[in-house]
Parts: sequence; C-alpha cells; structure tokens
Amino acid sequence: MLAFLLVIVILVIYYILSTVKPKRYPPGPKWYPVFGSFGVINRRMDTYGSQWKVLSEMSKEFSTNVLGLKLGNKLVVAVYGEKNIRQVITEKEFDGRPDSFFLRLRSFGKRVGITFVDGPLWREHRPFALKHLRLGGFGKQSMEQDIHGQLSNLLNILDQSNGNAISIRTPIAMALINIVWKYVAGEDIKENKLRQFLNYTSARSKAFTLAGGYLDQWPWLRFIFPNWTGYNIIKNMNKAMLDIIQDTIRRHKNNSVEGNDYIHSFLKEMYNNKDTYSEAQLVGVCLDILIAASNTGSSVLDFAFILLLRHPDVQAKVCEEISRILGDDTPTWTDSGRLIYTSAFLAEVHRGCTIAPFLGGRRALTDVEMDGYLIPMGTTVLVSTGDLHKDPNFWDEPDKFKPERFIDENGTLRITSNFHPFGLGRRRCPGEPLAKSFVFIILVGILQKYNIVCNGKPPSAEPVIGLLAEPIHFTAQFVRRL
Repeated sequence: MLAFLLVIVILVIYYILSTVKPKRYPPGPKWYPVFGSFGVINRRMDTYGSQWKVLSEMSKEFSTNVLGLKLGNKLVVAVYGEKNIRQVITEKEFDGRPDSFFLRLRSFGKRVGITFVDGPLWREHRPFALKHLRLGGFGKQSMEQDIHGQLSNLLNILDQSNGNAISIRTPIAMALINIVWKYVAGEDIKENKLRQFLNYTSARSKAFTLAGGYLDQWPWLRFIFPNWTGYNIIKNMNKAMLDIIQDTIRRHKNNSVEGNDYIHSFLKEMYNNKDTYSEAQLVGVCLDILIAASNTGSSVLDFAFILLLRHPDVQAKVCEEISRILGDDTPTWTDSGRLIYTSAFLAEVHRGCTIAPFLGGRRALTDVEMDGYLIPMGTTVLVSTGDLHKDPNFWDEPDKFKPERFIDENGTLRITSNFHPFGLGRRRCPGEPLAKSFVFIILVGILQKYNIVCNGKPPSAEPVIGLLAEPIHFTAQFVRRL
C-alpha cells in the first residue's frame, strides 16, 4: 500500500512540474504531461496544413508576438514581428543552435558542420568556408559563366520538350547543386546519385518540422516506428549523401581531382590544425552545403513559374521588359538593376512564397527579456519570417500578388527593411550571392525564349510546408517565343 501511495505521489508531482510554466514565460497553449503542447498543435494540423500555420494562428489567438510552447520536454518559443525578429537574428544572446537528437541525426549523429553548430567551432569554420569558396571563384564574375553553362543545358531540355508539358524542377535543382559542388569539390555529382539525393531531401522536407517532431522528443520511437517517425527517410538520405561526400574526399586524397576547391583547402589545413579540422567536420560542412542547395533555388523558380501561369498579365510585363531592355543578350546579375519589374516580380515571389517560413532554430544562450516576457536559457527559438512577409502592418493587401509593391513612385526598385528572404545578421545565408544570381539569370534566360502556358486550370501557389515551403508538383508547356 505504501509503495502504491508513493507512486501516486510521484505521478502527481511529475504532473505538476511538467505542466507548470516557468515564471513570466510567454503565453501559449496549455501543457500536458509527456506531450507538452504537441497534442494541441497536432489536432489543428488537418485544419491549417502545417505547424508553421498552426503556430501563426495561435500567436493571434493569444494576442502575442512571443508564443510560448513546450514540445515534449523542451521549451520552444516562436517569435513574430519586425522588432522581435530583428532582436533574435542580430543579438549574440541568440547565436546558439539547438543541440537535439534530430539535428545530430541530420549530421550523421555528430555536432559538426557550420549550419547547426555554434561557439568556437562555428566562429572558426564559417569564415574559413566562405574564404576558401571565394578563393575558388564563388561569388565572383566567373560564377556567372557556370550559371550560363547550366542555363544552356536547361534551354536544351526545353527545346527537346517540343512544347509538351514537362516539369523542370529536378533539372534546375541539379544545375544549382552542380554549380555549388564545383566550388566545394571541383566536379559534378553523378546524375543517378544526385537524383536519388534530391528525392530524399524533398521527402525529408515534407515529413519534418523545424522542431523535429516526435522523433526529436522521443528518439526511441525510431526502433518501433521507423517509417512513421521519418527515421528511415533521414537514414536513407544520410546514406546517399555520405556516399557522395566520402567518395569525393577519397579522390581528393588520391589526387584524382585537380583544382583549388574547398575540400583541397580543408585537407591542407587539416594536416596543420587537427583540433577542429577533422574529416568528420569536413563531411559536416559538405553536408550543410549540399542540403542548403538542394531544394531552395529550384523551389523559388518553381513558385515563379506557377505565379507566371496564374498571372498571365504579369508574365506579359516581365517578357516585354526583358525583350525591350536585353533583346537577345545573355542575362547577367548586373541586369537586375535594369530589369526593374522583373526584379520586383522575383522579390514578390520571395515575399509571398517564403521558402523558409521559420528560419533555422536558435537557442537562447542566456535568459532573455522580450516584450516583457522571459525566455529561459536553453530555449529553442523559432523566427517566423513567413509571417513578417505577410504582416498587414507592413504590406498593403499582403495576400495579393503585386510585384508593383517593390517599385517606388520614381520607377526604381524598393526593398524594405522588413524583407528578409535570406535572413539577417551573422547567420545570414552564405549562399545568397549564388542564389540571387542563379534565380535571376535562369528565369530571365528562359523567358527570353519561351512563354510558359498550361492546359486547364493553373497550379495552386499554396506551398507544402514542412522544414521548408515547397511548391506542389506541376507541369507546364514552354512554348518557343516567335
């Protein structure tokens, strides 16, 4: 009897401790033992379609720009509004990254790379990676030659379609990765391996949220429900990526790859500095770069094509501007300053179809005040740029697609301070120079030669949101312009 009473007392204490919120914790849904807010969020997923949208609606329900949650046993805060978002992405108190099972699993079970590490490792390796990628030509004039080469390949694919409906999402994703991989590894990735990898990354993006889901909270579930938890998706993706990366490193060590790429630079440094320059760290950085390039640029271009199909008047204006200003000249990034309406169109694509509605999670390194609430040290912080880009306080008719909002009364391009498609601050996307140039040159190069049409109803522009926002699968006809 005494043992039974002791168990009851322990359970009551656990219930109380697991459901009581920390002092001055931000408002949010009720917490339950073991699951925290998970059940409340998941019950709304069928209605709103994504965790990002559920949390957005919750922030409105609780009239707060700092939404307090508990997912499993972990404190998570979602942050909204320009002031709060700027605080998180610019202040050092939020420079940390969550250290979770899900993120370690993503990185082959280790805390390596540059995307989801912090502290001395991040401060050492992020500038090293940027420096040596630039030494190889990344972000320089020669990079445009690589984009032009990939544009030529894409135009050949469109020519061969003979006006039949096709999807060019995978060819575009492969084009972007091969440009990136040239600076990382000095070569292209074999097509069959690259297609397999892209299939896994797309499945991963749809299956997970930035908080990691049940797999992150209760890793033991992977032994019972490996498919339902998404564990098998990550395991298969990791195997495909590790095969690509390790094969490339092995051939660099054997001097089978010539050039001045990032892997060569890292291996040279590794001989002189073994503290943090390990092969595991090299694999981690290569992984980060591959994942970052896998579906982002292709998603932006797919959203752009969808919106051109849905707004033929916009497509006509973009094509007219390109014909009038460029003619048949090969587009370059500098032309973005001349093609005002086209650049405004792309900005509106980034705003209306934000690829990362939540930026990569942060971890509070100290207790932090925000809007009068206290975010405890160690809390995971999610930053909702997707909501910022549709905030009616900043954007007139935010749910309407209007490229003109990015053009001022003088006819010049206007980019406002509350527009952050590539993030901001010390963790701003390092691939921004390539992403901007690639998307602009590929879009303009295609529209110089083709009109984009579809039979029947245009595809929906509503994104499929998991880790990132992706467009639905669609096909379109690329009809040669006369």
